Amino acid sequence: MDVPEVPVKELHARLGFPEPIDYPESSLSKPLTQWKMEIDDSPILRYVYRNFRPRRHLEFGTWEGAGVVYCLGECDASVWTINLLEGEQQSHGRWAYGRLFSALERLPPWSKKRKVAAEGLEYQTDSLGFIGRHYLEKGLGNRVCQIYCESRDWDISNYPDGFFDTVLVDGGHSEEVVTSDTRKALQLVRPGGLVMWHDFCPRRETYRKCASTRGVLKAVHANWDWISGQMKDIFWVNPSFLLIGVKAEET
Repeated sequence: MDVPEVPVKELHARLGFPEPIDYPESSLSKPLTQWKMEIDDSPILRYVYRNFRPRRHLEFGTWEGAGVVYCLGECDASVWTINLLEGEQQSHGRWAYGRLFSALERLPPWSKKRKVAAEGLEYQTDSLGFIGRHYLEKGLGNRVCQIYCESRDWDISNYPDGFFDTVLVDGGHSEEVVTSDTRKALQLVRPGGLVMWHDFCPRRETYRKCASTRGVLKAVHANWDWISGQMKDIFWVNPSFLLIGVKAEET
């Protein structure tokens, strides 16, 4: 799989944006295995939304809604976003996303606790009660359509092809889920629109250490000819965990 690379500071030239990104030097000097989306990838996503200005944006994977806020805060888009109602479970039954909160931390009144611990309460942060809480707490729920389901079961038959201007694939990270989400994304994004895959990184060390990256890479690799055949352009932003594709215009 020969994926072109675009240096993050040349992203404007590749996408035709007027101004280069003001990207933090601290992220450029940090190993990718230490990156966090909310610190290191979020400036790229915000920059894309601010310059591309989608009207309708789709996200596979809501979690607490930080990614949705990146879009809502940078443009006037309405956002559709999908998440499992009960959250994601690991193979041994533990939550995929959860943490302990101290008694002093502010929590939404509808949040769901798992157990009492000495240092506080443990919450499943991608289940009902936490899903989308960042956009809800900012009063932005009036611009969001929250869909509760397994993304492979999401019925898109009533959405016209090309309905969305941008799509972010960042839900389940298994090869099967990413493949399904990708197929729906490419059907629903308009010609000239953007499809972005989070947790994509072709670096060998990152592949070894990041389980979520392995599933995304496997899905993209297995479907590369089909994906790239529908794209006017597709490239990895270096450094980042983002693969960006521009849907080809209709002929």
